[in-house]
Amino acid sequence: MTPTPEIPGCKTYRAIRTFRTQGLRLALILCLAHLLIISDIAHAGIGNCESFTFSTAQASENKSPTRPKLKAKPGTWYIFKSPDGDFTLAFPEKPALKQVVQGPVTVLRSYEVTTDEGTTFSINFQDIGGDPSASVSNEWNEGLEEILSAADRAQNVRVVQTHRLAKNIIESELWQPVTATGANINSLRRSILRRARVYTLGCGPAINGKAVNKPLCQGFFSSMRFMTGAPKRGKRR
Repeated sequence: MTPTPEIPGCKTYRAIRTFRTQGLRLALILCLAHLLIISDIAHAGIGNCESFTFSTAQASENKSPTRPKLKAKPGTWYIFKSPDGDFTLAFPEKPALKQVVQGPVTVLRSYEVTTDEGTTFSINFQDIGGDPSASVSNEWNEGLEEILSAADRAQNVRVVQTHRLAKNIIESELWQPVTATGANINSLRRSILRRARVYTLGCGPAINGKAVNKPLCQGFFSSMRFMTGAPKRGKRR
């Protein structure tokens, strides 16, 4: 005899429904942020194809014994401060405001730099609504890595790995095909959830077949510093 399933009480049901709704909303918000990051790096490759996009074989002919370094020394990198004073992040040079688009809840802002050597550094951020101090506003839902990997693959992106670095940090390594040029672009992406705000950082070369410089990109990611206090929230649509 099949046991009768337990029917949760109204309070428990509302909690489950709220969790699922928040999970779907977070997945939607992250998908938008990730598409913009992928688009930024891919378009950097298209826009600079004459300078940067060449084959792996051509790259091997010109490679030096050491990995190419940025012209700007780490100590001279530009410290970008978000418009609302929420965080700082070190870029090789002053980033440009790339996009301002309406997200599922609030406006999403994207900043980007592509160096002379062809490496793109970018960040976008947006609010998700809700109580900034609640756990759901500071921790990614369980199993979100699998959802994001599936969403990436649905966009024809090859996922090398996706893993959780902390309760509120998920990082991925990706290969993105660029249809316009036939190139394949390698990049790292880090997604952070903090006080009901999602931050998505991207870093990678705009050069066909070139492997991402992981120490350089990890240094970029790790340079992010959050300021004291909660950020000023964007207006909800």
